[in-house]
Amino acid sequence: MYTYGRKQGCRISLDYTYKGMQIAYLENDLLRVGLLLEKGASIFDFTYKPCDLDFMWQSPIAMQRPFVITSALPEGSFHDYYYGGWQEVLPSAGWASEPYMGTYQGLHGEVAQLPFEATITENTQARVALRTYARLYRSPLALERTMSLQEGVAALFIDERLFNESTGQFAIMWGHHPAIGEPFLDDSCVVHTPAAKVEVMDYHQNGLWEPGGDYEFPKVKNRRTSQMQDITRVLSKDTQSVDVVFFKELTEGWYGLTNQRLGVGFGMAWDKELFKSLWMWQVYGGHTDYPWYGRTYNCALEPFTSYPPHGIKAALENGTAIIMNPGEVIETRLVAVAYQGEGVNRVTLNGVVEK
Repeated sequence: MYTYGRKQGCRISLDYTYKGMQIAYLENDLLRVGLLLEKGASIFDFTYKPCDLDFMWQSPIAMQRPFVITSALPEGSFHDYYYGGWQEVLPSAGWASEPYMGTYQGLHGEVAQLPFEATITENTQARVALRTYARLYRSPLALERTMSLQEGVAALFIDERLFNESTGQFAIMWGHHPAIGEPFLDDSCVVHTPAAKVEVMDYHQNGLWEPGGDYEFPKVKNRRTSQMQDITRVLSKDTQSVDVVFFKELTEGWYGLTNQRLGVGFGMAWDKELFKSLWMWQVYGGHTDYPWYGRTYNCALEPFTSYPPHGIKAALENGTAIIMNPGEVIETRLVAVAYQGEGVNRVTLNGVVEK
């Protein structure tokens, strides 16, 4: 990928398409990041160049343009078009059968399915930046996201501005959903994060962990053996389990997921006062019904404002929803990093990985 003949340092381009959809690429000497602009500006490629390793999971459902499906699902079309990668979830997480403010928000809300406008705002060898923007259509919200890379830094910086354009209050659930997969993911991977409690959701018949909380982080009861087990250690696909768990009472907003065999990791940092919990979706070969039918091995570590994934009304009831006032703007920064080593003690918002 070249920009005006530049072959070193930071580069950026809006000149590419994939399967008929516009994509953007940002890269420096350490990272390559690909965005699917016509579908949520989602990240489908997050490659750490020194190891030629893309952390993003690829679903068995192929990436493709929207199509006419056989019949509409009550929760919408998120799963029909879900190719893996990293989506932003807004204004609701999960699915609820009842409406909010007169409409249904569908599985994981609107943003992940929307086309985004994109403008290159900086393009030098030292730094590149891409501004993306979308207005939601069922919700009175607009989202501006600027993503940037710096030369010599293995970190993607994400600066966001969320606007409530309505004349009244509007409640939201907001989070990031990076799904991690093979060849990076295996049973040597371990999660590092400064949590105090764990809650297990009653999610699926093939769940491994005993639902409930609050468990003392990181030990959770294995309902197959009745033994306490470290939930931060990723298990093999032969486990045949699938769970959703919440890491709570974070002292700081960061995590690292380290493959101890490869000595490589992926991590994030964020404002814990906004994204107060860290969800972990653990799919260890056990999602045997729609849409995976046992074909998937992945996990997602997701900074979120709220829980559980049962729609906005559930988050309002438990007090974790964010209430945006008329005209309110929320600004925040997240960072995603790649690193080498056998573990991590901290990830900072300026992209530093402390070991």
